[in-house]
Amino acid sequence: MEPSNIYGDRIALDPARARFDYIVVGAGSAGCIVAARLSENPAIRVLLVEAGGSDRSPMISMPAALPFTYQSKKLGWGYESGPEPELGGRMIDEKRGRVIGGTSSINAMIFNRGNPMDFDGWAEGGLPGWDYAHCLPYFRKMETFADGANEWRGGDGPMFISRCKAEHKLFDVFLRSGEQAGHEVASDHNGYRQEGVHIAQAFVHKGLRWTSARGYLHPVRDRENLEVLSRAHVNKVVIENGAATGIEISKGGNTRTVTCNREIILCAGAFNSPQLLMLSGIGDADDLRKHGIALKAHVPAVGRNLENHPGVNLQYATRYEDSLVSQLNLFGQAKLAVDWAVRKKGLGASNFFEAGAFLRTRPDVAFPNMQFEFLPLTRQVKNGKLVAIPGFQFWMDLSRPESRGAVTLRSADPAAPPSIVFNHLDSPQDVQDFIDGVRLARDMIHQPIWDKYRGTELTPGADVRTDADVERFVRANLGTSYHPSGTCRMGADDEAVVDAEARVKAVRRIRVVDASIMPRIVTANLSAAIMMMAEKISDSILGKPALAPSNAPYYRAPDKSAREQISSIKQR
Repeated sequence: MEPSNIYGDRIALDPARARFDYIVVGAGSAGCIVAARLSENPAIRVLLVEAGGSDRSPMISMPAALPFTYQSKKLGWGYESGPEPELGGRMIDEKRGRVIGGTSSINAMIFNRGNPMDFDGWAEGGLPGWDYAHCLPYFRKMETFADGANEWRGGDGPMFISRCKAEHKLFDVFLRSGEQAGHEVASDHNGYRQEGVHIAQAFVHKGLRWTSARGYLHPVRDRENLEVLSRAHVNKVVIENGAATGIEISKGGNTRTVTCNREIILCAGAFNSPQLLMLSGIGDADDLRKHGIALKAHVPAVGRNLENHPGVNLQYATRYEDSLVSQLNLFGQAKLAVDWAVRKKGLGASNFFEAGAFLRTRPDVAFPNMQFEFLPLTRQVKNGKLVAIPGFQFWMDLSRPESRGAVTLRSADPAAPPSIVFNHLDSPQDVQDFIDGVRLARDMIHQPIWDKYRGTELTPGADVRTDADVERFVRANLGTSYHPSGTCRMGADDEAVVDAEARVKAVRRIRVVDASIMPRIVTANLSAAIMMMAEKISDSILGKPALAPSNAPYYRAPDKSAREQISSIKQR
């Protein structure tokens, strides 16, 4: 059942309800937080608009149902990127949530903040208030970590973070292989030290997927000053005399304009936020002219600087009884469903991505440029369906890619998907990092502890040995971790779309708060950093003083030890 204030047409029927101070577009990882925080002040009226519908579904709530949420056409936008020029013109699925909770309602629930040096890099680029010392207090504010609070972790925030149980034996084999290969085991990769192999952490609490909607929006759904309009498509931001005054929405075949007194806040994501700006007349003048859109502000950078984490799978066969697949036969699936339905425990409470690593493929990077996620099974597409088979796999993606793409308009029709092209592997360094990453993964997989379990290498395959072989494999099989960012970049320079407080520079009374404003993609899954940004910018909107900066230290690898370790791997 929908919460009482997720309504149909009340703002159309009751003009008194249509007067808002802030309109937040997109009820995803950032939008739920911004709407909840702004509406803490009862004198502020907030409208939160979401294109999708309710998140009250067992498929969303059960962590193990992740494959079904990813594949659901009802819950996603159905976007594809491409044709990708460096991948033979291939198209690549890009999963984005179209539902209350946004992508936090369909993603893999992996909780990774990013490396502290990510945020220090933002500060060095001209955003001093976004260094790690100023971001860490907001990471702590947003979370309740299952292991308790300390100088790096929070203990009373709305987002509950658990440490994965990782009970299957192959998770321990993965960790031990990392140690045998010379890598450290990070006791908390979201604390002092990110680099190394680790047991994963997840947005899972008491067996439930813990989304931004569950953490922030549902507890405040009865606030009189907060309205949530679901299944409503925002066509554009209305701009008059250089300032945003409202939004045009379509719902149930009807179109109308809703106005606001203070600001429009776009939290629609790295694809839809730049698309909305362009549909509203904010973008490159020549591109907008082609689509017959009246220019409001010439901002060529809108939609550019698109980043992602491209990746590939390394898959190995193993005996049936040694793989998690042995617990997912018909009996195991029934047991999983019953155990989760009754107790919210067992495999149904797992996202399966319960171990991973942040590692470096070369010595001239200051911190990890490759992320690994380990699964004690393999998944392949057979007859058009994703099926699990006995084995294990390493998903590996580039955490620090150099290639850049763009989001542009296909047409002036707000219902048309934007054009998304990442230009994956446009940079020769990205290609080399993948080649070295495959070597790094194989080095771990060929450690002695795997000898008992390791079967045939399924992908890339034993015949893929040379750099040229690996490059061909990567180009043919490259996918992504669904981490788009950077298309409305935040910065102090003239090319940045928004300033340090997320305000669009060219037009008054409009902000963007989502992954699109990241100056550089973080070395991690994006959800945690997006939520931190939403908390921090909400304080700024409300005029609150920023939380006091932290002095918690963080790990910096000695250059010599890193160089020696990587050199050793390349010689094997």
